[in-house]
Amino acid sequence: MDVGNMFNIVLLLGAIFSILLSFYLFFYPSNFFANKVLGVLTFSWAITDFAFMIQSPDFFAKYPHFFLSLDIFTLMFFPLMYIYIRTYLYEDARKVKKNIMHFIPAICHVIVFMPFFLIGTEEKALMIQSRSFPRWLMPLQLFFNLVIIGQGIIYSILSLRKLHHFQYFRMVHLTRYQLNSLKWLRNFVIVNIILWLIGTAGIVIDGFQVDINVDLFAVFYLGLTVLTIVLGIFTIKRPEFFAEEEDIVKYVFNKPAAENRKIEEVKLSDKDILLAHFEKDKPYLKPDLKMQDIVDSTGFTYKRISEILNVEFQKSFFDIINDYRMKAVIGLIHEGFHKQHTLPHLAEQAGFNSKTSFNRIFKKYTGKTPTEYIQNENL
Repeated sequence: MDVGNMFNIVLLLGAIFSILLSFYLFFYPSNFFANKVLGVLTFSWAITDFAFMIQSPDFFAKYPHFFLSLDIFTLMFFPLMYIYIRTYLYEDARKVKKNIMHFIPAICHVIVFMPFFLIGTEEKALMIQSRSFPRWLMPLQLFFNLVIIGQGIIYSILSLRKLHHFQYFRMVHLTRYQLNSLKWLRNFVIVNIILWLIGTAGIVIDGFQVDINVDLFAVFYLGLTVLTIVLGIFTIKRPEFFAEEEDIVKYVFNKPAAENRKIEEVKLSDKDILLAHFEKDKPYLKPDLKMQDIVDSTGFTYKRISEILNVEFQKSFFDIINDYRMKAVIGLIHEGFHKQHTLPHLAEQAGFNSKTSFNRIFKKYTGKTPTEYIQNENL
């Protein structure tokens, strides 16, 4: 048996195992949303492995409807990786409709190539054998290959950023075991980046028809197979460590009685995280601060932040931002900042973006204009 056949057998066994693993992850345990996402990701990897092993003009001539259709799974790789990270960490990210937008490239691929998919079997087989495709087909295939490369860059950055934010804002609430899990997930993303680099290098070398001694595509798919198996085993051993409310209570408080505690205790933890962000990082000093900035900084969803502000603080986003800005203004005044600088400059230092809004909010909070307040306090 030559090396090539042995390699294909390894890939085949890995792909079969990956498919079995994908069904396990998707259907059991049924309440773990992140595992379902990983199950779909694993299935996509397995299909792509199969496509790599069977790709040949003879195969596609015999089964022409497989040509280009398998690329859809490749377009799902990196979006699914990012969605897996998000749903593994955050419970309120586990909704299908919130993640559909990440599959727009795959959906567009189906729509764009639909005229080709609808061509009859015999006509399509003749096209593949003679390489006489419609003029628009190959440029579009190249375009979607570039999209896949772009996805690798964008979603790898987003995944690493999401892990960093989660660890940064919840460090005090995590056990050493959970921190190790986060480290493992980060390594998973980094390995994906390395595989992406290998695959991209293979595409570039193949495009320029450069002859090298190593088959980079073979390395890529072998690495993908190994990663799939290792990641699946990891997830089975450590299912849903972070985002389920019962898991957070159990592992953060580490008390048997905590299993019966109410959800409000978990929400209080989120409140403390958001409060620490305001106190430590002072985002309110940014004049054009938006809710999305807080979402990006904390990793909480827009809906979760609104819930914390409305329920826990009983204030709107702008009310709490103005509270902090007013505290900053009063502090600067009592420090004598206004003696060396103008009041508009003082307002700008506290995060206000206009003199009008500064005067209006100042009077709303103190009942006086800034000048009246300074004179009344003999400052």
